[in-house]
Amino acid sequence: MLAGRGLSRRVFLIRSVIVLIGGAALLVAQPPPPRQDPKAIEHRIGEIRKRLEMNSPANAEQRELASFVERYLGEAVQDLQAGRRFQAQLLMDAADACRRPIEHPQHITSANQALPTHRPPPLGDPEDHLREVYFRLRLCNFFLQQIPSPAPVKLLELARGFYEQAVKAQQEGEEGIAGEYTKAADDLTHALESLAQAAAP
Repeated sequence: MLAGRGLSRRVFLIRSVIVLIGGAALLVAQPPPPRQDPKAIEHRIGEIRKRLEMNSPANAEQRELASFVERYLGEAVQDLQAGRRFQAQLLMDAADACRRPIEHPQHITSANQALPTHRPPPLGDPEDHLREVYFRLRLCNFFLQQIPSPAPVKLLELARGFYEQAVKAQQEGEEGIAGEYTKAADDLTHALESLAQAAAP
């Protein structure tokens, strides 16, 4: 059992290194996502704004994230009005990925208040997810280089901060809290990837 798990992790690490080395090629080679109907994009933009209003930022960090959400939703609307649906969809995805970490502290509070016996088991291997996020953070340096100035360096700083908090919580045996911080870091890496794709020629 342990040997099988060790083999699985080695395979994962090899795959992650390949992804890291070939990040640029993968970004360029990826086919564009299916284009949504403009009305569907407008509807989802409205839904993201509603979710942001329902979960008002509670601190400076969350207010920064909220400002990114508003910025990219505004740019998505501009691209949609100009007929650039592909870019609008990616900017909308980036905005939603910046929004989700605002909700994670609520989940962390719930995890702290819940009794250990009531906490749901984490999905998958938390350590594998942390490793995956680690390699995605390395890829984010490339993503930032593709985004026109001013590049959102602060998003990468926030993602790294969430990752460090996830590692700390994991070391302290707080798997539920570690999982929420891991998801927050992962969300921001996906935001940066979407922004890089939106900027690609």
